[in-house]
Amino acid sequence: MWTNWAGNQSAPQVMAARTVEELRQIVINATGPVRCAGAGHSFTPVVAGENLVIDPSGIEGPAVISVDGDRVRVKATEKLNALSLALAEHGKAFRNLGDINVQSLAGAMGTATHGTGADLPCISGEMTGARLMTATGDIVDLAPDDIPGARVSLGMLGILLEIEMMVVPAYDLRRQVKVVPLDEILTEMEALAQAHRHFEFFWLPYSGKAIRVIHDISDQPRGKPPMDLDNIGVRAIGVARSAGRLSPGLRRWLMSLILALQGNEDYVGESWRVLSKPRDVKFVEMEYHLPPDAAPDVIREVASLTERRHPEVYFPIEVRRTAGDDGWLSPFQGGGRVSVAVHVAAGEPYEAYFRDVEAIFRAVGGRPHWGKMHSLKRADLEALYPDLPAFDALRARLDPGGRFMSPAMREVFGS
Repeated sequence: MWTNWAGNQSAPQVMAARTVEELRQIVINATGPVRCAGAGHSFTPVVAGENLVIDPSGIEGPAVISVDGDRVRVKATEKLNALSLALAEHGKAFRNLGDINVQSLAGAMGTATHGTGADLPCISGEMTGARLMTATGDIVDLAPDDIPGARVSLGMLGILLEIEMMVVPAYDLRRQVKVVPLDEILTEMEALAQAHRHFEFFWLPYSGKAIRVIHDISDQPRGKPPMDLDNIGVRAIGVARSAGRLSPGLRRWLMSLILALQGNEDYVGESWRVLSKPRDVKFVEMEYHLPPDAAPDVIREVASLTERRHPEVYFPIEVRRTAGDDGWLSPFQGGGRVSVAVHVAAGEPYEAYFRDVEAIFRAVGGRPHWGKMHSLKRADLEALYPDLPAFDALRARLDPGGRFMSPAMREVFGS
């Protein structure tokens, strides 16, 4: 059986491929839909269902296949952290990364996974070429005109084997973390996004405060990173939530104490090591990408809703910024967006909270993160993605039999 990281999605059958030929035989001999798994960090049923799941993570081959200036060809099934290390050996780095880097590159690109930065696109925006295996077992290199459709494809076009993409010379980042009032950061968020290479913040329910995080390129000496308190902090605010069942005042006092212990951070390190951290406390997540001018009011409304109607929620709400790109199914197509993510601890009820928050997101034209919970169907996508017909045509050409369309995928993307 295959299960995702959060444990909220599963599939009954999984087969591992160690070579490209083994992968081909699995694909051509399958009797029903097949889906290719990444690292399982999506919360939506992009892989799950009553279908065969293929695990290609063991396929042999170098992580970095070739380097040509700032354009590289890499193994698509490699994890982002392993690729970061391999790129560093060539003096290269991802231009941007999210705060989790254990996803496979193919999975991260296929779902438009992103970091933060007003001038920095999501990871899939860096794709310049791709080699994939089709449902007939053939290996094809996509034409340049097909790349905008392949950048965000959720595995519906075929199984990505190699990806050509843009990278940058290796660089260091200075990380600065500070606790500030929520109202202050909402007033300054656009200015902060424009002033720094990376800007994000985490609002903590029942605190009135946010943890502001900024990163900028630095040539200062590298320092020792402070103790990573993120996982400890999440567990601590879970305890504060439990105390709040006895007294809301006690919860607020504990939250103020936790934030006082958070302290400020200021250090320099290798970019990929600074941007990403381990996430050991499991959760289920919904994230929508919003028009920047609507984001501050939406965040205020979501914060108020959380404290008034959903006091059981204790995970921080994360806010980031991403540049636009031209991917046909990219949530960032047509211009930059502000991403707002809400979380519920794995195993706890999330449906009512996500339903209420999603209504706020959708009212301002928000687009969902493809790897995170949402309720959109085909008719909703048609209103949000003008190039959906072009993607349909590309999918029909590469996979006319719908081999890579599980029942769950058909429910969302089927005509």
